[in-house]
Amino acid sequence: MTPRGLLSISMVAAALLLGGCGGGGGDTPSESPSAPSGEQAGAPLDPRTGAPVTLGNRVKEAIDRGLHYLHDRFDLEQGGWTVEGRVDAGITGLVLQAFARSPRKYRAADGPFMEKSLQYLASLARPDGSIHDGELANYKTSAVLQALVYAGGDRYRELIDKAREYLVHSQLDEGEGFSEDHKFYGGAGYGGDRRPDISNLSLWVDGLLAAGQPRGSEPFQRALRFLERCQNDSEVNTGRHEIEGKVIVSGDDGGGVYAPGESKAGLEDRGDGTFSPRSYGSMTYALLKGYIAADLKPDDPRVQRALAWIARNFTLEENPGFDRNTDPKAGLQGLYYYYYTMAKALDLHGEEVVKDVRGRERRWREEMATRLLELQGADGSWVNRDSPRWWEGMPVLATAYAVLALEICRTGLK
Repeated sequence: MTPRGLLSISMVAAALLLGGCGGGGGDTPSESPSAPSGEQAGAPLDPRTGAPVTLGNRVKEAIDRGLHYLHDRFDLEQGGWTVEGRVDAGITGLVLQAFARSPRKYRAADGPFMEKSLQYLASLARPDGSIHDGELANYKTSAVLQALVYAGGDRYRELIDKAREYLVHSQLDEGEGFSEDHKFYGGAGYGGDRRPDISNLSLWVDGLLAAGQPRGSEPFQRALRFLERCQNDSEVNTGRHEIEGKVIVSGDDGGGVYAPGESKAGLEDRGDGTFSPRSYGSMTYALLKGYIAADLKPDDPRVQRALAWIARNFTLEENPGFDRNTDPKAGLQGLYYYYYTMAKALDLHGEEVVKDVRGRERRWREEMATRLLELQGADGSWVNRDSPRWWEGMPVLATAYAVLALEICRTGLK
């Protein structure tokens, strides 16, 4: 069954012709801002309506095509979206968000793909408030909580409130025996161990904000301590870590890293016997999002240093910060997660323009939307063929990230 309002075959053909849709990932990076082609004078006319093909309308059609692809991968028998043949709560939560937050605002009444998914996720609720399928309790509760908020609403209010309370109590703080001077204080991890990271904290922040946790409230204030320890800023990050025989200290470029003393982009040799974790794009936007949730103001030095890193490294061609000298495709790792995190952070920040290091005004919604239109496959999906790390070689996950990012972009497009 086709979900309500998705594109017909003729509409898909028109979207392909007008959208310039290509394959999934790995184009040669460019330093030039992408032009918002649908907004230019002389834009082509939609053959169905005769109206100009605006970028906003092209994005809406791309979202429809992406959702059509996801709908066709729904496992009706298991009631969700699967990984290696088994329904996965985290993936199902992300995909449900994509449907619910789309311009068409899908809800349970729109078909089994919504209703059965919501029922499946609700069935996973535990007495402690967590909602997961037996693993990665924090990560999956954060993803599922957002799906219940956006797709389920008041019908699931009791589960939403309990899940929010679970996430607050899962934060590493005095309740778990962590003092404020411990490097992990204020963090949140996958839920299977006591090792937090800023990526999981970012999803935790999303879940709490969706459930109504006020900005600047105590959980976000506690998270500030962990966020500071994940920023390359020696004024606030004074930690010194010994990891695998190396002494790790903070750098000073203002960007974000995965965890205190740890970066998935590797380490930089400081030349004095110590190393600094490399800042990279997705973690810097996760850092900014966390600072905004803690209600830091735009002129706060911590925010300013993160924004300065973003200005120096603004790009839609890669997840910046990885060492391309050792691997030319290193910057393609986590590309769609990067787009999604970037969109959420800049949307929360509230500025429509990022002024880059060369003084150019980059309209991030237009540039990101244009880039994602270029990367969409003929079947409506997105996939990271050049770097499948972190499951982005799985089209369902990459497509969910891309659709969610486009939905954020579209709110500021004509």
